[in-house]
Formats: sequence, structure tokens, C-alpha cells
Amino acid sequence: MKKRLMLCVVMLSIVTAVLAQDAKVVAIADSLTRVSRYNNNGWGDTPEAWTLQEHLKKMASNDDLVALARSHRNGAARATAFRLLVARCDSRYRDILYSSLQDTACFRVQYNDIIGSSNVANYMVNVLTYHWDFQSLRDSIYMDSLLRSEPELMKKAPHLYETFVRKPTVTDFRRIFTKEDSVTLDSVLFFTPNMHHIGRLSSILENLPTEERYYERLHQMYYDEGYTNALPALLRYHREADKPAVIECLLEYSKGLDERHVINGPEGRTNEGLEAVALWPDPAFLPALREVRNYEVTRTHYDYPRIRLFYLALMAYDDENSYNFIDETLRMTGRDKTTRQYHLKFFREAYDSSPRPRYESLLNKYGEIRK
Repeated sequence: MKKRLMLCVVMLSIVTAVLAQDAKVVAIADSLTRVSRYNNNGWGDTPEAWTLQEHLKKMASNDDLVALARSHRNGAARATAFRLLVARCDSRYRDILYSSLQDTACFRVQYNDIIGSSNVANYMVNVLTYHWDFQSLRDSIYMDSLLRSEPELMKKAPHLYETFVRKPTVTDFRRIFTKEDSVTLDSVLFFTPNMHHIGRLSSILENLPTEERYYERLHQMYYDEGYTNALPALLRYHREADKPAVIECLLEYSKGLDERHVINGPEGRTNEGLEAVALWPDPAFLPALREVRNYEVTRTHYDYPRIRLFYLALMAYDDENSYNFIDETLRMTGRDKTTRQYHLKFFREAYDSSPRPRYESLLNKYGEIRK
């Protein structure tokens, strides 16, 4: 009788401890409303989210993480639980990933003293794909600016990788998420409608071969689903029917901007149109490009990417008319010192990224560009 009583006491103690542990895990997840990628907030303190993540890492079992990743009410908790599950090489991550691709719940992501945002599906995909595509690492606001300002950090990529999924090693990880798995995921993202909330889709389109079998899907993405980033890929096919879409995008240069050129609403698709022109420099786009130019040289609040894309688009023509167009534009910017400074800077960047001998003399003509 005593043995049975002792056994009951032990069993009750174990159950109580397990329930208490489960309650602590749930409480941690309930408090996890943002994700922190580093253990420093940029000011010498440890972000609260980092502390909570570390507690969850120590206390949660794999089964706990599966439950949290599937159904916890906080998007940040679902995303963190998924990352920890992947770090433990638990193959159950796969079902969670594919069942979460429509999870657009947003949450804050802290990179030291920079606060960005993500959604659950996008975060989960990035956790998996950065092993195979370094671009996904560079996509974050913090890492992109850091790597641009400190090129030597590129040599420390293995160390940077460890800040995303600390254990196990990349080799271990690739045993459960292979290159073939990555290709399958990319295919699902491409052919499944309305995956625009997942950033990797842009990278997929950038690297997509210009094959006839993909045109229909790209057409659907742009015209039916409204995914503007599909336009450059669509233009690689050089279809006459797609020219009006490019012109329409280019002419949205002032959309979402007030009279002072400050953003006050959803911006137009001019930048995507410029990217498309760079892939198909057709004379039909030149009148719209002139309108873009005439607007941009009068701005007092500048769109730096647009200026660079504008010059890349013009240089894609690689002819005398485009040379004169650029020369005329640079002369027009001389009316304002700041405008000229930025146009010279981004013309130089565009030239350096896609050198064409025809335009080199403009670098010499505007010698201050080489400062």
C-alpha cells in the first residue's frame, strides 16, 4: 500500500512539474511579440525579445515548439518556435512550413538598434533558404546596410550565418533541407497564387529562365494578382502586348507624392517600369522616360533608387540618342547643386554596376562625378 502511495505521489509530482513547465513555455510565448536577431540592442542592452527567445530555447521541448509554431496566437512566437525547431533538425518543420505559407500575420524584427518587420510565412521561408541563397541574408535592412558599408564582413559570412540559426551546423541542416527541397519550395512559391508577401518570390523571378512555359504564370501574377515585381521578368519575353503596362508604370512617377514630392500615400510603379525598360530598351518607352526625367530633375525630396534605375534604363539602349538623353539630363540638373550631386552620384553607380564604353566620356565630361 505504501509503495503504491509513494508511486502515486511521484507520478503526481512529475505531472505537476510537466504542467508547470508547459505553463512557463506558454507564458514565454505569450510575451513574445517581436523577434530579436541579436543579443544587443545597439546601445549595450539585451533586448527583452532576445531574453524570451533564449528562455524558450532552453525550456521548450520539440513537441512544445511544434504546437507553438502551428497555432500560437502571436506571430512572433510562431516564427521563433519554427526557427528553433529547424535549428534542432526536427523534420516536422516541413509540414508546418507548407501549412503556414498563407500566414501573413506581421510582427516587428529587431536588428540591433534597427526595427524592421516581417510576416510569419516570409520569416519561415527565410530561415530555411538563407543556407542556399546568401541574398536572403542581405535582404534584411540591417545586414544590407552593414555589408555595403563594411565589405570585409562578407568574409565573415559563416559567422553571420550563425546569428540566424546557431545550431546545428549548416551541414547538419542540409541533411533535412536539401538543395532539392529548396527547388521544390521555390516551385511552390512560384506556381501558388498570391505568394507576394514572401520576399523570396522576387529573387525567384530575378533568376527565372526566359522559357515559354513560365510566361503564362508571370502574366497571371502581374495582370490578375497585381504583383508589380513580375513586370521585369515578363518584359524579358519582348511581347508587344506588354508594352502599355510598362508605359503605364513609368507615368505613375508622381503617384503617392504631394506637391513637395514627399510620400503621402501608396507610391506608383515607376521604379518597376524602369527595371523593365533596362531589360527591354524599346524606343516606345522614350517619351515616358522623358516625362520621368522632367519630373525627377525638379524634385527636392529624392528617390535614390529611382535615379539609379533611370540611368540604368537609359544605358540599356546603348545608342547615340540615349547618350544625348543622359548628357541633356545631367546638364539640366546643374540648376540645383544638390540635385546635380545626387544625379552624378547615381549615374556613376549605375555605370559602375553595368559599364558600357559608350558612356565613359560622360564620366570624363562631368569630372566631379569621380570624387
